[in-house]
Amino acid sequence: MNVPLGRIFGTEIRAHWTWIPILAFIAVVFSLDLTAGGGSDWPPSLAWAASIAMAALVFVSVTAHELAHVAVARRNGMEGPVVVIQLLGGTFVAGVSPKTPGQEFRVAAAGPAVTLVITAVLAAIAAILTVGTGDINKAPQGLQAVEFVAVMLGVFNAFLAFVNLIPGYPLDGARIVHALEWRRTGQEAAATAAAVRVGRYVGLLLMAVGTLTMVFWDLFGGLGLVVAGWLIVGSSRLLDRRTVLQGLVAGLLAGDATDSEQARVPPQLTLDVFAGEYLGERLGTAALVERGSELVGLVGTAQIRRIPRRSWPNTRTEQAMVPIANVPRISGETGLWTALEMLERSGLDALLLVPAGADQALVTRRSAARLIHQRAEERQRQMLVTGQGKRGRFGGF
Repeated sequence: MNVPLGRIFGTEIRAHWTWIPILAFIAVVFSLDLTAGGGSDWPPSLAWAASIAMAALVFVSVTAHELAHVAVARRNGMEGPVVVIQLLGGTFVAGVSPKTPGQEFRVAAAGPAVTLVITAVLAAIAAILTVGTGDINKAPQGLQAVEFVAVMLGVFNAFLAFVNLIPGYPLDGARIVHALEWRRTGQEAAATAAAVRVGRYVGLLLMAVGTLTMVFWDLFGGLGLVVAGWLIVGSSRLLDRRTVLQGLVAGLLAGDATDSEQARVPPQLTLDVFAGEYLGERLGTAALVERGSELVGLVGTAQIRRIPRRSWPNTRTEQAMVPIANVPRISGETGLWTALEMLERSGLDALLLVPAGADQALVTRRSAARLIHQRAEERQRQMLVTGQGKRGRFGGF
């Protein structure tokens, strides 16, 4: 679940729900540590104010990191429809499609650059307060609170910049490695392979260091490194598979993946009947909702999954559908990879092909998967034929 915050630079900004426990944890832990019971003579009101301010500024710091990506992408002619603010970011950069290595480098480096600038500003504020007061521990408690927040926030931003520069997907460092290798070789596919390889090695290194840390130094710190390395290795594998998939759909158009079995259902049809008669095992597909001759919406697997099964007999398709005006549209001449990216971003099971007409066509997840499977089988047959030819030429006797 994501919380909408508004639009900036033409991009919708959302906050991931995990910020709620994260910010609450920061505020509570630091407030307890700063009260008299935690070894400080600060009054509870000041401790809570400093802790809540620090929690809010942590969120502002991460948001500034992501907005730097958004601003530079927009300046370079790229726009993402949405950015989800998460603790370690990475979502927006992975969603834009740069045309040149320079564009990718600038977008990827923008976030860490802004974070490092924030770190430097906070370090300067902390240094001025420390030097200016002579002894910060004897300064007014209000200044102590400001210095404490500046130091802690500066440490957090330094950590944020460092982590995002690690060359493993989905972090910014992997995109920077990709951009540099793309520029060096001139081939984006080779750059992706290099970035995947580097990410895998970095992930394995973090897991090894984490294991040693767990054994000889700190259990929880080492466990954190192992988990981080495991996530990076997993992300690298996913990117590798994504690259293979992108190769399979090369040259295919959205119009090639039209669903030939698409259905049209009335708005009063209940979901139990719809699921049983029109979906069945056809996961990833959808149907147009039609009132008379008017198309009013789209309903599919994604919609009915959000409704408890016990409510299906009493829920009509018109109550679960996405209004037809909100269904993304795409030209049949658009590349299939672009269509797949639109499907992923929309969270729906289908796109409308344009121009619209009486026989409105859909590109569904299921029809796209079927086409890709056919392409994979064709490639496999070609490889087998090529292999047989070589054996017949060199190994037949």
